[in-house]
Amino acid sequence: MVTPRMVGLYTETVGSSGRTRVAVQITVSGVQADKLTRAHRSHGVEKMYRLERLPPPVQSAQRVYVVRPALITLKYVADHVHSDKLSHPDIHFHIVVVPRLVSWVTSLLEEEGLYGVVMLHEFTPDFIPLDDDLLSLEMTHFFRDAFLEGDFSGCVSVARAINTLQGLYGRIPNVLAHGRASKAVINALEILTEQNSPKKMHQTPEIGHLFIFDRDADYVTPLLTQLTYEGALDEHFGIQAGVVDFPAEVMGEDTSRKIPLNSKDTIYDNIRNRHFAGVSSYLITRAREVKAKRDQAQTMTPGQMRDFVANELRTLQALQTTLGVHLKACESITKSMRLDFETQLETEYGLVTGARNQEKAKVFLKDCLARMLSLTSNLRLLCLYSLTQNGLSRREYEKITSEVLTAHGHKHLVTLHNLRQLGILAVSDTAIVTAGGSGGNAPLQDRLAQVTSLLPKKGSGWRAAARRLHLIPDDDVQIDIHNPTHMSYVFNGAYTPAIPKVVGDALSGQGSQSLSDNLKVLPGSTVICTPPPGSPSGPRVALVVVLGGLTFTEVAAFRLLALTSSTRIILATTNTTTGKQLISSVVQE
Repeated sequence: MVTPRMVGLYTETVGSSGRTRVAVQITVSGVQADKLTRAHRSHGVEKMYRLERLPPPVQSAQRVYVVRPALITLKYVADHVHSDKLSHPDIHFHIVVVPRLVSWVTSLLEEEGLYGVVMLHEFTPDFIPLDDDLLSLEMTHFFRDAFLEGDFSGCVSVARAINTLQGLYGRIPNVLAHGRASKAVINALEILTEQNSPKKMHQTPEIGHLFIFDRDADYVTPLLTQLTYEGALDEHFGIQAGVVDFPAEVMGEDTSRKIPLNSKDTIYDNIRNRHFAGVSSYLITRAREVKAKRDQAQTMTPGQMRDFVANELRTLQALQTTLGVHLKACESITKSMRLDFETQLETEYGLVTGARNQEKAKVFLKDCLARMLSLTSNLRLLCLYSLTQNGLSRREYEKITSEVLTAHGHKHLVTLHNLRQLGILAVSDTAIVTAGGSGGNAPLQDRLAQVTSLLPKKGSGWRAAARRLHLIPDDDVQIDIHNPTHMSYVFNGAYTPAIPKVVGDALSGQGSQSLSDNLKVLPGSTVICTPPPGSPSGPRVALVVVLGGLTFTEVAAFRLLALTSSTRIILATTNTTTGKQLISSVVQE
């Protein structure tokens, strides 16, 4: 069954003056956003309608839908048009397709007999700035579409967004892309560059490096538990488009409230990339400083009090409120941690570093399954176990997945199949020849086993990749999680996220051939473009694009890399994500 992902907008025009009044309802993957703002009304928006199977009431002569190119969504729109056209033949219909008008949409309208009846439009959004150094296209469906279903049409939207940046800041001279989707983006970007050659393309570039990576280049990072404050917020509360919805108990109010998270909040900017273990002590120290400043007001003269109220009081009150919210958020996260949280971390890091006995990790995984923990938690640990062991044997896979199905239901056979298709659940697919096989089939099975053993296996070489890229810090490297200088601090010094590590190697001057050789251990192919000799190499500014989702743990690692390498790093992604979200996107509902 296809899960509808839709954005619906319904517009109406009333009055002889030609003024357009728009009634809008937006639904994205079942999340409803129907609050009408003053900005909507200033553009004539009066009401929002949810895009559903039944059409909204007809109140004027014009209607506009904004939809993603999803089959069920377009079928709903076609049914609306058929229904309302009979009773109201004067209505004008418009369909705006986001982010790209694909050919099958036109074909569907032709089959429905609506070609020419509705006007088709295309809207391709560019990167949305979530912060000074973080951009997002908010394409939450990209991971499943590209890496599971093989639909790389979203890569065109990514290429267009990058091309827009190049039109503003000049063509980026140094390019490194790795992965199937990344290669598709590069191909689309080359076509767009040839078609559109604005003057900026020929000027001195303001961005020196472009890195593009697929999410499947490093599945281990999102599968590990996030330990930075921002990562913990995303795991516990969920951060959507740079906004967190804090519940009432955190806000100290009767209802929940959505709070934007960015560098404009000085308190948040100071704690977002910190290891969670040091956040509470920092907040408590700052709270005491604020309280001490407010207490000083008791000994002030009337003149000093007037200056204090006019200049400092409001700022101190805002700081006190912000500190209180983040302290309660820390408390909420701490309370929600499982009793075996330390064992969970010990198991994860033991699997990554190889320090923990494989059997002990398997016992812990089976214990989690027996305790009926959430499906995403259990699958997350299972996938991490399989990747770090360079793939499960067929017998081991069948035994563990039998326990998964017993705990969570046999409908998740499809989920397990999806995870294997992605390569996030690594299994050795070598054919097994049974002794009881018929004599006629045995030679064929032998040949199949030989051929299969020679084929590359998704996720089967993670251990070799970790060694080649030096993702596991040496024992003699001192990792300070409170005053970090090494990117592995985000995982207690056990593991360095692969994508920031590769970018760091490239920025440190590692040669193209060496980079290309190192990246061969990761799934996918590599594209490296360098400027001709004598051409300007560009400033120490890098644009890093991650296709399929970027974790806030990686964001923290990149921000540390920017400091240690004296490079401005701008991060761009299809969406921010967590291990839970990656697993949930392919779960059979």
